[in-house]
Amino acid sequence: MPKALIVREFREYGDFSAIDLEDIEMPVPTGHEVLIDVDAFALNYGDFELFCEKYTFTLDLPARFGDECAGTVIALGPDVANFKVGDRVATMPVIYGANGVDGEVALFDSRFCAPVPDSMSSIEACTIWTAYFTAYTAMIEIADVQPDDVVLITAGSSTAGIAAMEMCRMIGATTIATTRTNAKREYLLDLGFDHVVAQDTDSMSEVVNQVSNGKGSRVIYDPIGGKIVEEYKDALAMNAIIFLYGGIDQSDTILPATEMVRTNAIMKPFSVFHYIVDDDLRSRAIPFIYDAIDKGHIKLRVGPVYDLKDWRKAFDDQYNTSDRRGKMVIRVKGS
Repeated sequence: MPKALIVREFREYGDFSAIDLEDIEMPVPTGHEVLIDVDAFALNYGDFELFCEKYTFTLDLPARFGDECAGTVIALGPDVANFKVGDRVATMPVIYGANGVDGEVALFDSRFCAPVPDSMSSIEACTIWTAYFTAYTAMIEIADVQPDDVVLITAGSSTAGIAAMEMCRMIGATTIATTRTNAKREYLLDLGFDHVVAQDTDSMSEVVNQVSNGKGSRVIYDPIGGKIVEEYKDALAMNAIIFLYGGIDQSDTILPATEMVRTNAIMKPFSVFHYIVDDDLRSRAIPFIYDAIDKGHIKLRVGPVYDLKDWRKAFDDQYNTSDRRGKMVIRVKGS
């Protein structure tokens, strides 16, 4: 029997004790579903909120979880038109119901799978779609970032932050990363950020206003929320848009109403799940992102890779390690 990670109870944030690797029945695809023999799957920070029932969607427990894997199609539902058995695919972030992918096999809607190029490993392919589809939607489709924009990206060293920076760099916009301490400054500059704010030594609003010649940041890409909003509220450009796409802080995010009224800014609670279902948007995003990878505008950064048997260490490391560089991946084949 194949094995999969199962969560059986909602626990406190960072508590993974209700999760285990268990035997499951072999799934049978129906409708548009494909059955994937999983080579590797990626870890996402949103799962921490999912495990404590504070995420964009919830689960009917016990449940599988995870939405980013890559592997080979081994069975098809009767309505699948875009793939065949033997094709390599990578899954995209959707509200997946019972069909989480973190395990040895995965059942997934083929309409939300992308083909994997022959030149790309499964370990690389499973790291793409949550970070880059989310950044593409925010930066290209919604904000329509322009070369004269200054874009503030909090948690700049995260895979999501790096993805947003790369999108903006392709356009020619100026990017400012935030990081908690000065230790990652050179790393972030080497990645391609134009400027870095170390929160323990720098004033975020002062740096943004200096870089923008007093204009402020028109786009803020923020997975932290909570108290960090106070640090950038005085550097909002006219008609600024704040993409609040996470809650790493875990405290309430207080709207800086006065500053937002002055600049006609909006805070947009942002989830990729509301956009991934748009067929036309997906048809634009997939070739855009693959083309950017081919041309070297996007560089896939894989972090630590763990064997499936070491999944618990991977989760603990993801939660506790502050010096994260690249997407964390669990390798299924070869484990």
